[in-house]
Amino acid sequence: MIGRELTRPFVGALVAIVIVCQRPALSHDQGSLIEKGSPRRQTYLRIDDFSLKDHSGNAFSFRTLREKVVLVGFIYTTCPDVCPLITASMRLVQEGLRPDERKLVHLLSVTTDPEVDTPEVLKSYAQRYKADFSNWSFLTGDLPSLSGVWKAFGVKVQRKARGLVSHTTLTVVVDQKGVMRFAYYGVSPDQKMILRDLRSLLDKKGGL
Repeated sequence: MIGRELTRPFVGALVAIVIVCQRPALSHDQGSLIEKGSPRRQTYLRIDDFSLKDHSGNAFSFRTLREKVVLVGFIYTTCPDVCPLITASMRLVQEGLRPDERKLVHLLSVTTDPEVDTPEVLKSYAQRYKADFSNWSFLTGDLPSLSGVWKAFGVKVQRKARGLVSHTTLTVVVDQKGVMRFAYYGVSPDQKMILRDLRSLLDKKGGL
């Protein structure tokens, strides 16, 4: 598990170790990666509005992020293997954004384990990763609401035990019109590739 403070060299080394070892996720579904044949896919899937709660317990509505490019990852806080790497990659993306870009990009981490991940738990988890809440929200909610969100993004979730969940290792980019444009499958999405894709949408100023 990652310690109290993440540094760029440490995160980079951790990501590199996982890539070199090529180990399958210990508790996660990588079937989507195998079926699609590539860790990165261009997509065109409209994501309808949804409502959840953020890490402060406030109501969150996806439609409030229209006109922004959104990076969405699926994690849970007691994950022993993959989720720390996904969160670390997203943190590197956030660090890589220029100040003007941060106003136009928002990050979302959606839990796959609402039984454990209350707003308070998510906030503590986010703070361990030094997440900047100015443009990064950690989301939870009741099971029916979250199930709808998982389905919309194509994420399969299976509860194995309390605090242990198998789910599709997916990170996506949604454009300014609410359309999912890029999907990254696997344990550690490349932050440079994500930044390049984010900027391609920012340059279009509204997507397609």
